[in-house]
Amino acid sequence: MALELDSPNIGYIMDVLKERGMTPRQLSKQVYGKETHRDIVKEITQKPDVRASTVLKLCRALGITMDSLYQNSDTNSVNFPSINGIGIVNNSPNAHVDMADLRAENKALKMVIEEKDKRLAEQSRYIKELGDRLDMVLQLGQKSDTGK
Repeated sequence: MALELDSPNIGYIMDVLKERGMTPRQLSKQVYGKETHRDIVKEITQKPDVRASTVLKLCRALGITMDSLYQNSDTNSVNFPSINGIGIVNNSPNAHVDMADLRAENKALKMVIEEKDKRLAEQSRYIKELGDRLDMVLQLGQKSDTGK
């Protein structure tokens, strides 16, 4: 894939930060270390000629590929629908999803299906009982009509 930009796409970085629920400060600490006073977003904005090692750390911290960092925002968002789940919003093909979250969501959905199956069985039982009672009422009505 050919790179479309000469410097990292700040808009894309901010979108990914928002997606991940991170601040630029948290990203800077992941890239430069916990004791840093540097601001990676500000540095990329002011000096867009970023070292390869910094780009690599940035991509690892965000969980994105290098080529996605150098694509136009329009290119990054095309053909990737939003998928919302329990605690998951995925607009990127490179987003990492925790398997524990997926398993918990799967278990919750199975429980919902089981509950609906129980309710359907209960409603079927009520329908049969109502049908039986209606038949009994109709029979009693016919007997009372013939008895007059």
